[in-house]
Amino acid sequence: MSTPKQPVICVIDDEERIRRLLIEALEDYEEFSLLSAGSAEEALELLAATPADLCIVDMRLPGISGEKFILQAWERGLCPHFLLHSGSMDLSLSEDLQRLGMTDKDVFLKPATTDHMVIRMRQLLQAKVD
Repeated sequence: MSTPKQPVICVIDDEERIRRLLIEALEDYEEFSLLSAGSAEEALELLAATPADLCIVDMRLPGISGEKFILQAWERGLCPHFLLHSGSMDLSLSEDLQRLGMTDKDVFLKPATTDHMVIRMRQLLQAKVD
């Protein structure tokens, strides 16, 4: 009998310290396969080889923005679910992101509590299975 595959989570943030801290916190849960990238361009290349089940995306990325990354990753079938991880207090979801099914529940302000993020991650990943 094969064991179920762990969900692949990709963390995209240009701030190496934040990316590393988030990966380390998620490793404690031992239920995810984790990838990380410092830019949207790097993440798109990474996901082309290993698609993710969920991406945690910083909105302010150099080059391609977090929103454009989400739209491209969605269109290319590289990831079905996204959480926004942003330091911007006035962040609001665009109509394009809302069309993908994203809601305010998918927006986490830095520094976010990992426990709350994981609860939402599990909800989104479970919805995929149901």
